[in-house]
Amino acid sequence: MQSKVRLFRSQIAQSKNPESPTSLRSASATGALSAAKRSFTKRSVAALAVATTILAACGSSSATPSTALSSNSAPTIGSPTSKTLNLAFTADTQPPDPDVFYAGQGLAITTSVYEGLVQYQQVPVTYTGNISFSPSKTRAAIVPDLATSWTVSPDGLTYTFNLRKGVTFHDGTPFTSAAVAASFARRTAVNQGPAYMVADVASVDTSNPYVAVVHLKQPVSAFLDYLASAYGPKMESPTVLSAHASNDNDQAWLAAHDAGTGPYYISSVTPGQQYTLKAYPGYWGAKPYYTTVNIKIIPSISTQELELRSGKITMLMHGLSTSAIASFRADPSFHVYAVPTLETPMLWVNPNTKLLSTQAVRVALAKAINRAEIVKFIYPGRATVATQIYPVGELPSNQAVDNPPFDPKALAKVIPASEANTTITLGYDAPSPSDAQMAALIQTQLAAAGLHVNVRSYTSTALYGFVGNPTGAPDILAVTNWPDAQAPDTWARIVMTPNGGLNYLNCSVPAGTNYLNQGLNTTSAATAQQDAALAGDAFAASGCWDPIANRGDTIVAPTWMKGIVHQVPVPRTVVLADLHP
Repeated sequence: MQSKVRLFRSQIAQSKNPESPTSLRSASATGALSAAKRSFTKRSVAALAVATTILAACGSSSATPSTALSSNSAPTIGSPTSKTLNLAFTADTQPPDPDVFYAGQGLAITTSVYEGLVQYQQVPVTYTGNISFSPSKTRAAIVPDLATSWTVSPDGLTYTFNLRKGVTFHDGTPFTSAAVAASFARRTAVNQGPAYMVADVASVDTSNPYVAVVHLKQPVSAFLDYLASAYGPKMESPTVLSAHASNDNDQAWLAAHDAGTGPYYISSVTPGQQYTLKAYPGYWGAKPYYTTVNIKIIPSISTQELELRSGKITMLMHGLSTSAIASFRADPSFHVYAVPTLETPMLWVNPNTKLLSTQAVRVALAKAINRAEIVKFIYPGRATVATQIYPVGELPSNQAVDNPPFDPKALAKVIPASEANTTITLGYDAPSPSDAQMAALIQTQLAAAGLHVNVRSYTSTALYGFVGNPTGAPDILAVTNWPDAQAPDTWARIVMTPNGGLNYLNCSVPAGTNYLNQGLNTTSAATAQQDAALAGDAFAASGCWDPIANRGDTIVAPTWMKGIVHQVPVPRTVVLADLHP
């Protein structure tokens, strides 16, 4: 299965960086690296100036002055009695086809229209007035969705799902085991990013319409996590799939329509402008308060802020700067919510670079980076310092530890004399203001440690082009990402193995990959966790990846908005059907 991961992920068109306007997961292109030689004295001063400038600019660009308000007479923003929910994306997203969609922005559509067999237990987000990031210390429970219960055979090869009765697809087709087989088969046939999740499905027994028996080719310890993922296999109407298969496995049809069972159906799509969802009258569960959801494409987050304040949109789901968050917190018409996710700002280190080709130098580089300082200045109150190679909560805090002591002098001790004046390039994902700030601050830290660093931005297309083809890749790279699910395998395999679609700088750690494979193909949860921890130790020891922070997401809504719930671990998974005044 692991050989397919990179193929599937490299087929996606754009990045999944959480602040990227495109907010998609992968791309394929090439980029060029350039580095300017400067003296250390000029480099340190210039780096500090760049960091200060970027921090100031990014901190103020999205700020919108609050209307002067009396704390005792806050006006009503928007209409709490309206049955229409108005939202916004910063850019158009991938088609809301669950077997194609593999992005960040757009999850609000796919998770409202489609449902899977199981899901992660949803997390209510309550308003406390405190936006401090409080990550979960344990993995979320996997709970029923369209399957009411399930069993797993002792050999890990057979999963038996008892299906929910009385469920219909939006076209009226009853949900039965035939839909499970058709949905798994279609995901394999489409062969896009999330196809790896069903790569080991051998067959689905549909002899009982309300029992789906899934047979695997080999044990997959993360299989239930795959199914629970926001990107996991969703159930699709066999009738729709048959009627619109054409020669593209329904992709043209599902770009503007749907085949789901969720509380909403896709009413209309105007590419680049708006998506409209309508409440499905035949939904099996509780009916949503909002009968219509309009999602406009508004590229400027500042414009979105203005439209929220004027009541034209109902809430902001992501993308706010630190200063904008402060502005909304000071406004009595709004509540700002901290949403726990597994977003991880981190560094990728290029072992193909001469200076960074040795483990000793890479490990010393990690010690030269002050993670606490980055969290303090870039993500104040919105993140915690990373202390593990995996996103927080995927393993117990004492496993896969990656928490090097801050020691800026360590780097100078291991840099070869022949490389002392080398200038290295630190790249970041161009659309992300937080990644730009992180890169600028790391530049000053490395300059203080004696390293010459040139910061430059890369398009998402260029970054993903380096996967498998490191020509022209930067020496180090600052990017924020998140796992597909809460299983450690769905982070390490895509970021740290040779076939991983997010292994931007092509570092290979055979021992780590071997442990990861052992853990994936075991039937013991304890063994899977132990092997994931050993894999994490090997990946951390390589110095190829330096996790910086555990970061949450931020939502802003009028004070009257209730029912804010999301799904761990992926950002932008607010459950639209739960929202109400």
